[in-house]
Amino acid sequence: MVNVHKALKNSYDYSNKSLQKKRVGGYHLDESLSNHNQQVYYHPKKKEMLYTIAGTHNWSDVGTDVALAFGGLKGTKRYKEADETFKKAKAKYNGVKATVMGHSLGGSIAGYITDPKQDTVVTLDKGATFGQKIRAEERAYRTKGDYVSILNSQDKNMKTLSNTHKKQGIIKDALNSHLVDNIKDSGLKA
Repeated sequence: MVNVHKALKNSYDYSNKSLQKKRVGGYHLDESLSNHNQQVYYHPKKKEMLYTIAGTHNWSDVGTDVALAFGGLKGTKRYKEADETFKKAKAKYNGVKATVMGHSLGGSIAGYITDPKQDTVVTLDKGATFGQKIRAEERAYRTKGDYVSILNSQDKNMKTLSNTHKKQGIIKDALNSHLVDNIKDSGLKA
């Protein structure tokens, strides 16, 4: 089992200098398929794959966020890159079971590129549009007070987690509610 916080935190901390140290719960980073947007990890003993997708983390992602808001996510370069990389990883590792994790924009992408009958999907503070549903098989989490995931906060498949931050004002509270570190001590595993 993989610590969800550690896996999602690593999705934002991709660095060529630390590739050799990038291991998450016995999974080894596949450098040939990984980049700053998504990482592929493989566990040779368990024959399982972990695929993590970072959320918005640079200016080019803002356009992808806008496309998501208007239902055009699948037409974006970021989505296509994640989908293509996931397909290559599944082929490289002979279609092994994959656990796919994403935060925010990464969670939205993860929900679309996977097959819920074959893969485990874990999302945190997933970006949503009006009327978007969460698949029953998805393990969807949001932090109380998070605005990015508010449109599917009432979905029966969404689990809302407590917020560890102290009240600091509306804007700071909104920003703090969206941090991956909110689940640091949650013990979530996948």
